[in-house]
Amino acid sequence: MNGKKALYVFTAVVCFLPVITSSGSLLLGLAFALIVGNPFKEQAGRWGGYLLKASVIGLGFGINMHVLIKAGQANIGTTTIFVLSVLALGLLLGRLLGIDRLTGLLVAVGTAICGGSAIAAVGSVMKANPSQLSMATGVVFLLNAVALFVFPAMGHALGLTQEQFGTWAAIAIHDTSSVVGASARYGDTALHVASITKMLRILWIIPVSLLLVVGFAENRESFKIPMFIVGFVLASCLYSFVPAIQPLAKPLYTAAKQTMVVSLFLIGSNLSLSSLKAVGGAVLLQAVLLWVVVSISALLFVMYV
Repeated sequence: MNGKKALYVFTAVVCFLPVITSSGSLLLGLAFALIVGNPFKEQAGRWGGYLLKASVIGLGFGINMHVLIKAGQANIGTTTIFVLSVLALGLLLGRLLGIDRLTGLLVAVGTAICGGSAIAAVGSVMKANPSQLSMATGVVFLLNAVALFVFPAMGHALGLTQEQFGTWAAIAIHDTSSVVGASARYGDTALHVASITKMLRILWIIPVSLLLVVGFAENRESFKIPMFIVGFVLASCLYSFVPAIQPLAKPLYTAAKQTMVVSLFLIGSNLSLSSLKAVGGAVLLQAVLLWVVVSISALLFVMYV
């Protein structure tokens, strides 16, 4: 193992330490990618995704199913209006900016539901090509990185409560990793609220993908429900209904939060100048405009409704 690889492995291991925050690990990953260069580029992307999904499943051991169901019943109307409105606005912006329909749809879905996971799920249904997928995921990744730093700072500046920030982050930030990362920086209560609210958004992958399957019948066999969602719900059920799991629940939940930190390092280290250049100006403008509208609307909602 050469020096670069050894340094990379050492840095990844260090990210398991509780002193390393989500934003710190992402910064380490970005710095490694742009300054040193990622010696495990293919493996880092794959394992970063695995660890992220595992961490989301582990977070289920800190979410009571009764609370999840109650939150779902209370927020189903709000969530429905939000998802459908963002999808409609995203498609309209894409059309006005002259972006091809599928790329515009992928950006809209990624913003409305859960970033890269939604893009991957819908992309498989719609048979998106690598260029379309890379542009949509690239711009979402960039905005997620910005959100990790901007949202906690804005939350403190505006004096948001833990509950307000958790709800805002879950509504306005694309990927689960960044929602968890930003809310974890804000506090444990914010993380708890954000995890529940985000899961309600993620579940929209299923009906949206099914609707697209109906519209594009030739792609029915390609649709797959993201298994980490199933795992999260299963973990929450075990935590809620199986008393024997209680002694293990807290360690698993804690381990999941730190695993998420490591996954952010791996994901951040996979960024490259070529991936930045792959994001077209029109696609970036669509994503930024849509994100700004969503963020401001969600902020006004949590502050005044």
